[in-house]
Amino acid sequence: MKYRIITHGNCTDGYCSAFVVKKFFNVFFGTTLTEQEIQEIPVLGVQPQDIQAGKVHFSSGDIVVDLPPSETKIFFWCDHHLTNKPTASLPKNYHWKATPSCSGFLIDIALEKGAKSSKELLEFRKVIDINDGAAYTKKDIKDCYYKRKNYQQHSPLQKLAMIGSMFNTRDRILNDEIFRTLLTSDLGETPLSSESLWQLNPLIFHRAQLESFELWRKNVDTYLAYDAEAQCVIQDDRKAKINIGVPDRFYSYMKFPEASYHVNLRIIDEEKKARVGIGSNIFHKERCKVNISELCQELGKKFGGSGGGHFYVGGAVVRADKVDEALAFILEAFKKKE
Repeated sequence: MKYRIITHGNCTDGYCSAFVVKKFFNVFFGTTLTEQEIQEIPVLGVQPQDIQAGKVHFSSGDIVVDLPPSETKIFFWCDHHLTNKPTASLPKNYHWKATPSCSGFLIDIALEKGAKSSKELLEFRKVIDINDGAAYTKKDIKDCYYKRKNYQQHSPLQKLAMIGSMFNTRDRILNDEIFRTLLTSDLGETPLSSESLWQLNPLIFHRAQLESFELWRKNVDTYLAYDAEAQCVIQDDRKAKINIGVPDRFYSYMKFPEASYHVNLRIIDEEKKARVGIGSNIFHKERCKVNISELCQELGKKFGGSGGGHFYVGGAVVRADKVDEALAFILEAFKKKE
């Protein structure tokens, strides 16, 4: 069978999910492939909306992780997003569970199938759950998203942030190339100890990203707004005079600790669409009274696009000419639940 791994591109959990599949490939599928054969299995990084829009063509040997299921029957599927919760019993090799990360869920499946556990594997599982489930403390945020005086020692969580910075630049072609390269090289026990990965010196990417975060924060401060009635921070990138730096997705809650929610809006000119990101305060998840996954699904249906995610965070794509209506709809949903 000709295998292919399709995962969430430009995403740390998507990368780690593909890594886990490759690392435990024979355990997952009862195959006897050599390490070289597993290394050569191609990896394709795509976005959830690409699948929902029918832009990805699947085949019977595809292994799809951290993404919506395809209408075509594939070899293996695993996801953890609430939007993709099955409404019927799953076929063989299909897995879904509401977990903080898809990578952590895949590790659990591998261990159940007989994979060997280790201290490093369990540590990695812990930090990818923190990373994708946004279970950070304020200290974690400072350690991973702000410049430091000393870069000599790195915690496992900082190492994971460094890895993610390698394929979260402003250059999509570079992002995709690094993403593929990392997943078709020799794999260590986990991404935290893969020699081929660390030979590319992720610290360079990480320090550049931290500088970009700082530039972005200074720029976004000129138009970031807080709606007290909806308890929501609004980041409308249409108001930006310049486009600089890399977005810090947790800055809203550091700047407005009283906020319950955050919304960001960005136009995709070439597609006449807009991306809408919605999140809840990661330090006060008890304030989240709206199922954001369901809200994003509704946005997609109501305003000409697609959407989904988790209870506490999600995203949608809507028509560019419907952005203001979509924002009003979101804020009203928050106000109703207060």
